[in-house]
Amino acid sequence: MRIHRTPASTLGPSARPLPRTRASAMLEGFLHPALAWGALLAAVPLLIHILNRQHHRPMEWAAMRFVLAAYRRTRRRAMLENLLLLLLRMAAVALFAFALARPFTGSTSPLAALTESRHELVLLVDDSASTGYGDGVKTVHERIRERALELLEDYRDDRGDRVRLFALGARPRLLSPRSPSEASAVLASWNEPRDEAMDLAAGLAEVASFAEGKGAGGESADATVLEIRLLTDLQRSSFEESATPAADAPTDPGMEEAPLGLAGALDRLAALELEVLVEDLGPARETPPNVGIDSIVPLHAGNPDGPLFALPPGLPTDLAVHVTNHGGTALPAVRVTLWVDGERKRTEPIGIEAGSGAEADFQVVFTSPGPHFVEARLEGDGLAVDDRRTTVLRVPDSIDVLLVDGDPHPEVDRDETGILSTILSPMDDGVLGADAGTAPFRSRVVDAALLATDPNLVRDSDAIVLANVASISPRVFEAIERRVRAGACLIITLGDRSSDASAIAALNARGWSPDGTGILPAKLLRAHQSPNRRDAYFRVTDFAEAHPALRFFTDERWRPLLTEVPIYAFVQTEPIEGARVLATLDDVARSPLLLEREFDRGRVFLWTSSIDRDWCRVADSPATLIPLVHELLRYGTRGRLPRLNVRVGDPITVEATSFPRDAVLVAPDAARRPVPNEAQEVAEGLWSITASPAAPRAGLWRVEWEGGGIPVAVGLDPAEGDLARIGARELSLSHDAWRIAEPAGDPGSGKDQAPKRGELWRTLAAAALLALVGETALAAWIGRSRRRA
Repeated sequence: MRIHRTPASTLGPSARPLPRTRASAMLEGFLHPALAWGALLAAVPLLIHILNRQHHRPMEWAAMRFVLAAYRRTRRRAMLENLLLLLLRMAAVALFAFALARPFTGSTSPLAALTESRHELVLLVDDSASTGYGDGVKTVHERIRERALELLEDYRDDRGDRVRLFALGARPRLLSPRSPSEASAVLASWNEPRDEAMDLAAGLAEVASFAEGKGAGGESADATVLEIRLLTDLQRSSFEESATPAADAPTDPGMEEAPLGLAGALDRLAALELEVLVEDLGPARETPPNVGIDSIVPLHAGNPDGPLFALPPGLPTDLAVHVTNHGGTALPAVRVTLWVDGERKRTEPIGIEAGSGAEADFQVVFTSPGPHFVEARLEGDGLAVDDRRTTVLRVPDSIDVLLVDGDPHPEVDRDETGILSTILSPMDDGVLGADAGTAPFRSRVVDAALLATDPNLVRDSDAIVLANVASISPRVFEAIERRVRAGACLIITLGDRSSDASAIAALNARGWSPDGTGILPAKLLRAHQSPNRRDAYFRVTDFAEAHPALRFFTDERWRPLLTEVPIYAFVQTEPIEGARVLATLDDVARSPLLLEREFDRGRVFLWTSSIDRDWCRVADSPATLIPLVHELLRYGTRGRLPRLNVRVGDPITVEATSFPRDAVLVAPDAARRPVPNEAQEVAEGLWSITASPAAPRAGLWRVEWEGGGIPVAVGLDPAEGDLARIGARELSLSHDAWRIAEPAGDPGSGKDQAPKRGELWRTLAAAALLALVGETALAAWIGRSRRRA
């Protein structure tokens, strides 16, 4: 099939068709009609001839009679020769002018045999991961490449044909901008698809921009025949409007802006009277069978899209491997194998119904902190790219907690830091083993007065707890701010010593700022107490159930542990903009009990009551205090960490505690390439380096440098495993710009036989050149003849 433009839109804004007269049966118009007026220059030789015919007064003399006699004998012949020379000169000028004006005519014109058509092809090849599916000897990707090479055989460089070759993945990539031979060379080395989905809307928008004259390097679209072909597997998700990625998806430099959806891109093409010829080179089945791994997630993880953490060393981490059966037949025993740090662990068979998913559960015990990678594998099927998935888990080291005691008490159960130190100490129940290094927390208690003399005590702390601290020196506050900016967690609890007017004023002066630049998440106002502790107290009326630190209490069995704890006193606050209230009391003002804010790379929590029994009874409920403090510390110390599990197309960024000298990026196939970017110090003693702006392949990558390295897992979009196909009729009815091609190899599947327009400029230029040569030869022959005479 061939897609044609009308003369005005296809041949450029200056192209004009001729009115439908007898002359228009010969010519339909000019690409550059203004240049056609140059044909009037053909009158210049005639004007010169007329001006040279000067009249002289005759003077007779004896010898003149012999000249006149000879002239009368050759007069008719000389006039004929001069006329021929004049006509040839005028024809050469007129033909050159018409050649420059680029006339075109239709296939029904008597001049059609003298025309030639410059063909222009926009070839879109599906470069998504789904084309790696093979249901026989060849994969869909191989069939697309072979068909593309077959199409290019009909296009010739010597005729001036043009081919723009686009590979459609997450963004359109222009592989070849001009000649058919160049496009064929590129396709010959196009060996495998990319591990990403196809953004069809972005690709068609780029084609529309080219057709409108915006995306073709500033050249006018001067081809007389334009064809748009899409070679694809008709994966349904690629042709649905919801499949269009977000507007902030990365694009190649120089590409047009993100389109307004698939329908918008098709509307732009339809406005140009263009159609997209779609060739189906996918599997024969409407729903090809395929099983793929979607994710590997720890069961305790709250947000699978954020940094994933395993439990500390020595504790069993439960993993769920989610597998989806995209086919139409139930599978009774899909074998899922788990590998940990490159070592095979166990195989678990699971049954999966058609079109649904199931989970294979595994339990892993890590023996050392740091990043570890786990990989799930399936037995091979038609689409290999989704039969493996890797996930990197951070195994936390013991969290170093500095407990700053603002109100020491000799009795442990009445001392806030004593209570906290007790619940942070490892339980001697044999679960963690004898090695104290596997304890999830390491706590240190320091008196507030001692901390004032040595601010360096906070330097190596992962978390700092200010328990009922009335005043802090500027040096200590600055040291705490630096540590929190670097990613540490700060928990501030209040009480009787920190709630008097002078203490509140001092804390506000150090940590609160009207513009929110201070470290406190709220301005401290005044202490508020219940008038009668026996009959009147406050309780939590609402809390952020989706917050990772409070998710434990969302279970109806454990909710009363948080909502029924008596609160006798608290400090009223005024949260700053951007702070988050995590728990609210049931007083008239609905005062915050727990607040959170991000402070650069770290987090700050404010507990507006106390930990001891003076203001509340949370210390009398270990089932409340232990999960609350443990989860706050675990969540708070994670800070803003770079993701070690990303999708194809996302940047690969890691952080190092020492300068990453001579960094290299190691691909899944062990290929190594230097990292061109320089590491940036993002906090004190912490460097960040982007090893790749866009991960090109799925698998386990690794960023290595002198003395260290970090793995990064790059995953495929699970939707690419769904190979369900859209029907040809359904697609053609969805928009007028779609047109379905006949199967490759059938009659009519090659070039369309619709009427074409052809250009005459080469014929006219050749005729002009022939006129010049003829005039020169005739003039030379006449000159020799007259000299002999």
